[in-house]
Amino acid sequence: MTTLRLLLGPVALGCALAGVARFVFLPILIVGTLSDIFDGILARRFGVATPALRRYDSITDVIYYLFILGALWRLCHAVVIQNLWAVAVMLFTEAAAVLVCAAKFRKYPATHSWLAKFYGLCMLGCLIALLAFNAGSWAIVLLAIVALVTNSEIIAMHLMADKPPVDVRSIFSLWR
Repeated sequence: MTTLRLLLGPVALGCALAGVARFVFLPILIVGTLSDIFDGILARRFGVATPALRRYDSITDVIYYLFILGALWRLCHAVVIQNLWAVAVMLFTEAAAVLVCAAKFRKYPATHSWLAKFYGLCMLGCLIALLAFNAGSWAIVLLAIVALVTNSEIIAMHLMADKPPVDVRSIFSLWR
């Protein structure tokens, strides 16, 4: 399921470049999000959820969303340019979370916190609004706010933890 998401990113960008109807992005985004939700659930259920697999999931998320960002750039160029600061906040905080974890643990982050899951659902809603329904600035600004809060928590988790946090519910889980 994780690899399916990895493949859906280029499909989304290809659809944007080909100028297909915007409603095509609905199933791409929904299937991408559902695969992100259920790959972890199924991996845990079948006892194959390893830290390496969770990191593969996290790396896949980044690749998938970079392709989605390419589709967004192609289809919603004016809105992205108008809110470039918000896109920069999302990209900078995401990169900061990766760099903090890499610097401290020499590993790619895989926290999968509740806030990260909420962020994923917000991304689904905002990306559907933007790609399928040509929404305006509000979607990008909302997403930047959620990204800032979520990635700040992830950075704090990595700074507080003694070992790389994998599947940690929230920063409060580290204080037990």
